[in-house]
Amino acid sequence: MFRDEMSSQARPSLDGMAQEVLAKGQRARRVRVAKIASAVVVAVGLVGGGVAVPALAGGGHHAVAARPGTQTAPVGGANAVPAAAVLTTMTSPADYIPQPAGPKAPTSSAAVLDELLKLLPSGATSDYTYYTNLGAQLHFDGPSGLGMIRLSLFKGSLNPDACASAVPSDMTRTCSTLPSGAAVLSTRISDNCIQPLVIDVDHGSGTVAEITVSTCLTWNGHSNPPTQMAITAAQALRIAANPAWGTTQMDAALVRDAASRFADMPGNAPAGVSAGTGGGSTGSGGSTGS
Repeated sequence: MFRDEMSSQARPSLDGMAQEVLAKGQRARRVRVAKIASAVVVAVGLVGGGVAVPALAGGGHHAVAARPGTQTAPVGGANAVPAAAVLTTMTSPADYIPQPAGPKAPTSSAAVLDELLKLLPSGATSDYTYYTNLGAQLHFDGPSGLGMIRLSLFKGSLNPDACASAVPSDMTRTCSTLPSGAAVLSTRISDNCIQPLVIDVDHGSGTVAEITVSTCLTWNGHSNPPTQMAITAAQALRIAANPAWGTTQMDAALVRDAASRFADMPGNAPAGVSAGTGGGSTGSGGSTGS
């Protein structure tokens, strides 16, 4: 993913990575190389995970739970490169996590940011930045302390082979299935503070929501300051499985309000338009989850 992102678009100014992180992430970059793979027929038989996910504090959506049994990719050591692509360009005809009914408008990065703010537990947020074509990045200071979180939406489906092929020794991949049939891919990278935990949820109908919970903050001009994960894996899964996400459309009122609320931030492109990723504005702390 690092290689694709760096070659296909500009990076946000707040998202610079220390040279030592890049060097150390040499192995990590192979983890998410080729974010979009060649078309693969997406099987629906990913084995489910057996972890109940508690509701987020302050959240208004139901909790999600995984089915018994998990499939974890075999460790292949240094020779297991590159790891299988996370996504395919195929669009699943199934709608595993349908969006709520009501008027819709083209998805924007501002809408992604606004929805992410609503889903976080109570705490202060800051340093808002648009990330990828449809995504947002922020700092969240909650019960676990200050940390960085990213949420991105991708068109396509999860690759069913991602947990069938070997991965580098510094990474683990676990595939599971939500009761709705939505496939989940959880990736952990031990030597990459930007992506120590990444959870992808296939909503069906061409939408994959990906949340990244980091153990360092955005680039401050000298380094990515170390920190801790601001939310748990269970909380991250629940956010990624939120039914509001959609790569082509989201709630019309949300899109409209977000465009007004974050009008001073550059790069607020709708779905299908390459978003500019110039220096993101910084939101003031104190915004809380509802």
